[in-house]
Amino acid sequence: MNAANPLWKHIWRYLLLSVVLFAVSLVVGLRASPEVADTIFEDLKQSLAPLMETMGALGLVAFLLLIFLNNAIKALGAIAFGVLLGIPPIVFIGANGFMIGVAVLALQSSLGLGVIVASLVPHGIIEIPLLLLASALGMRVGMESLKYLLKQQSAVRAELRRGLRIYVKWILTGLCIAALIEVFITPFFILLIGGKELFIK
Repeated sequence: MNAANPLWKHIWRYLLLSVVLFAVSLVVGLRASPEVADTIFEDLKQSLAPLMETMGALGLVAFLLLIFLNNAIKALGAIAFGVLLGIPPIVFIGANGFMIGVAVLALQSSLGLGVIVASLVPHGIIEIPLLLLASALGMRVGMESLKYLLKQQSAVRAELRRGLRIYVKWILTGLCIAALIEVFITPFFILLIGGKELFIK
């Protein structure tokens, strides 16, 4: 607990900002017109279809690795590219919230809210807070970069090292657990709710 307190005091403002940005972008996605949501979601599905077919042919382990590496690379980018004045992590968390909102809106009429919740919550309760943390760390790095540009005392390298240590120690581990849940446990909840159509081509 004592080790966690300095980190919390250090980044709580940025973590709060990440939560607000995610929530606002999620609401924007949910309030998009159904036509826009359907178009965006269909475009996304078509662009991912070849990759998903390849992963499906290779099996669950490949699918697990895909999910883990996708989130791990994005989280790393949110932290490392935070040096660009904190803009990339802001865009990252905003885009994630918006796309989740659009996906929920596009699928709600065909699948029902229960199936959507079952498909997001089991792994999302781990994955989303970790992505929010990565964004907060990147924003903190960005603030130090801004101080540097303004010729103020800054600690860009120290903040980047801190963020990468947290990434390796906590975020990677958590994202691995979230990926395992998404591949092996989330489908059970979907089937339990009655969403077997998701697994039928």
